[in-house]
Amino acid sequence: MLDIYNNKFTKDEKYLNRGFVAGISLLFMFYMFIPALLSGSHQLLAGLNEMPKPLMILIVCFPPPLLTLAAMLIIFKVTDPRKSFFEKLGLNKWHLGNFWICVAVCVFMLGISAVTTISFKRILDFFEISCRPPAFLTLALSCNTTGFILLAIAAAIIAPISEEILFRRVIYGFVAARIGIAGSVVFTSLLFAMIHDSFAQFPALFLLGVAFQLIYLHFHSLYPSIVLHFLNNGAAVCAILLVRVFHIPLLQ
Repeated sequence: MLDIYNNKFTKDEKYLNRGFVAGISLLFMFYMFIPALLSGSHQLLAGLNEMPKPLMILIVCFPPPLLTLAAMLIIFKVTDPRKSFFEKLGLNKWHLGNFWICVAVCVFMLGISAVTTISFKRILDFFEISCRPPAFLTLALSCNTTGFILLAIAAAIIAPISEEILFRRVIYGFVAARIGIAGSVVFTSLLFAMIHDSFAQFPALFLLGVAFQLIYLHFHSLYPSIVLHFLNNGAAVCAILLVRVFHIPLLQ
């Protein structure tokens, strides 16, 4: 039985309030303003595409999670200093046994995600709706070895930490204090799916967001959700690596 209702969030948590404002502002800048700026400037876009892939990955994939993580850590450190830094982050109550639970949940969610993505793709095909491949997949299949390693570090190590602190701890905590658990789980998971910019994978990403959030709430700790996110993204990176090694024509 999931224990998700025994979590308390209040409107006067200053570090969550400030983190929410900063986090939403960064999401808007990285996933709306900058893409709109690039799409409106052919020179900037052409210059970015002409860069060596490793350099482009460093410029595109590393700043969003690193700057978001830095902003959250600074806000949590300087706000309400009387409270424990790790407690404010939700990094507590880790047990080794939780790792195997995360592995089991990851295997289950990989299956759910695959079925959901395939089913949604068939629905899109039935209505003759086309959508481009995920940008991450296209980049991972087209870059050289150095670029792929950098991409793997960003996706499988940095992003899980940054995204879990931002979505599961900060945004969820802020919203849950105002509209309750169910509504905030839906809101956070929708926002999580939207920033990944993959319409074909949107339902699967939404379900993953729900799973990450429920794991965090059940264990009253961010550690299990970060580990689950690590495992999920790591499995995706390994799958893409197999595609690269065996030259599977995935995008054709």
